[in-house]
Amino acid sequence: MAKIQVMDEHLANQIAAGEVVERPASVVKELVENALDAKADRIQVEIEEGGIQFIRVNDNGFGMDREDAVRAFERHATSKIRRERDLFAIRSLGFRGEALPSIASVSRLTLTTSEGKGEPSTCVRLEGGKVLSVEDTTRSQGTEVVVKDLFFNTPARLKYLKTVNTEVSHVADVIGRLALAHPSVAFSLRHKERELFRTPGDGKLLHVVHALYGKQVARKMLSFSAEDMDFQVTGWIARPEVTRSNRSYVSTVINGRYIRSIPVVQTVLKAYDTLLPVGRYPIAVLAIEMDPKLVDVNVHPSKLEVRLSKEKELCHLIREGIRGAFQKSVLIPKADQPAKRGASTRAVQERFSWDEKGFSTGNVHRADRVHESAFPLYRGVSDTTTDRRNDPQKETENAQLSYEQKQRTAEQGLSNLRNEADTTRRYKAKEAPLQETAAAVDHVSEPKTLPGEMRDSGPTRENDDGGKAGSELHTDGSFPALTPLAQVHGTYIIAQSEDGFYLLDQHAAHERIYYEQFYRRLQEQDREQQQLLIPMTVECTPAEAESITGRLADLQEMGIEIEPFGGTSFLIRSHPKWFPQGCEEALLREILDWLKKGEKVDRARLQDDGAKTMACKAAIKANRHLRKDEMEELLQQLRRCETPYTCPHGRPILVHFSTYEIEKMFKRVM
Repeated sequence: MAKIQVMDEHLANQIAAGEVVERPASVVKELVENALDAKADRIQVEIEEGGIQFIRVNDNGFGMDREDAVRAFERHATSKIRRERDLFAIRSLGFRGEALPSIASVSRLTLTTSEGKGEPSTCVRLEGGKVLSVEDTTRSQGTEVVVKDLFFNTPARLKYLKTVNTEVSHVADVIGRLALAHPSVAFSLRHKERELFRTPGDGKLLHVVHALYGKQVARKMLSFSAEDMDFQVTGWIARPEVTRSNRSYVSTVINGRYIRSIPVVQTVLKAYDTLLPVGRYPIAVLAIEMDPKLVDVNVHPSKLEVRLSKEKELCHLIREGIRGAFQKSVLIPKADQPAKRGASTRAVQERFSWDEKGFSTGNVHRADRVHESAFPLYRGVSDTTTDRRNDPQKETENAQLSYEQKQRTAEQGLSNLRNEADTTRRYKAKEAPLQETAAAVDHVSEPKTLPGEMRDSGPTRENDDGGKAGSELHTDGSFPALTPLAQVHGTYIIAQSEDGFYLLDQHAAHERIYYEQFYRRLQEQDREQQQLLIPMTVECTPAEAESITGRLADLQEMGIEIEPFGGTSFLIRSHPKWFPQGCEEALLREILDWLKKGEKVDRARLQDDGAKTMACKAAIKANRHLRKDEMEELLQQLRRCETPYTCPHGRPILVHFSTYEIEKMFKRVM
């Protein structure tokens, strides 16, 4: 008897289902992708018990005739691939012809479809992959697929499904990703008659972001775009203060297909660079259009991974596009306003005016006019941090102001001027004692100079006339003009501007200034070195010595002259002359300690991490009292930074308290 036999078709379908149908979310994904390939612009998904007992996907796409409806359940039956060359220019989401027969082999499935235009409708029923009946029926144009009792004939797989809530979350995640990939399609998801997700399908990606992540996230998203000869990239990225604990919130869409790409995610993280704290990740949605010939989607059973022909060029384009969006934006976080005690629990729904620049709000009360919201999904979140010009109650308050209130509003500007003048006089009276106190503080462990006074600093991005016009990157209004007022606990600087006041972390600000200066100098090729009168000896373990030996060339490139001194010892004979005075040995030991970790990095990362280490060590610390002229110099140097909003480790440098928020906290406005 022959040992090799042709596998039974039903058994082959069940094996294929093991690759295609992992859980209810996989079924939903395949069915929704078929609906999208049918050019549907409205897709409704309904599930029960997490999709294990019941899944319904209804669309208004092209539909099928009777012959196609039956043939769709045969293995490798597809309308999307005709010839071999079609594999090199795939634009459809599904093309293998395995989804429907695989799903039908492990469930009880009913398909109802119609081409519309008076054509007869067809209903096909299957159980365990076997066709039970093919009947005529009635329905409007489109297709409806109902899947019941998933994995009823494969109990082992059913046993290892997770809880209902977990399966529902997976289904919601799939629908959310598909909605991000197709903002022009109206999606809805229901579980046990409860609506979980809905999008308007108006083609605007920001609306989908709002439905998926909520209003507070959507209003803090920034749009960006980049384009070259091969790629067109558009999308939305969250401001640095909006972070999550994992990188799954970075969504990538290529030609309408949601994919997982580690290089693209890493590129997004590199674009944020020092704007994010350690262990935090951004929210980003990238829509990439490219020639299908440059991408191979036939490398993964569920088509979640692809191969790109010009991956490096694409990553460079994404990184530059995101950085360009950040350079055009003010990235200063707003201070959180404390909640009012005894405030009404009645939720307020704002009316949104959507555009590509973000949100504008009106005054719509949920109880009265919730259906007038431009976006249909209501999350019941009341906004207590609305900007003054977008206050939900501003219009009604103006209409109901009494004569006394109007008079008090008119006098407010004059009162502010008087208060500012009094503050200035009081500050000048106390300035001399403050300087005397600051001069008495011992600064032995601190660098002797503030930024701008560094030894041998040279012309820092100056023009030929010796001025610093080229370094004034934020004088166009993107970074506020700040006037320092005082210092809190020797750690935070209070500064005011026209729109309120700012609280600055002096260490984070100084660290950012030093980081950018150090990073520029590490990239310079010609470096003047400072010879040490007594060379510094560094003792290492054998493992650490091996790590440093492999990086001697990198240290030489940084301007550090180091050589083996026998055994596991090294001798440092010189260092760059621009090292901050008094911190040379500490900085050298910090760099060597970092190298001892033995991480495999390139020179660019070595320069970046080295600059961060040196900046953190050299920057002024907490409890360092500053004179007013020192605070002014610190702010001026911060203003010249390319990214003056966060320290190199992603912590915010300054927080904004708007005038309106201050007035609201003191009940000057209600």
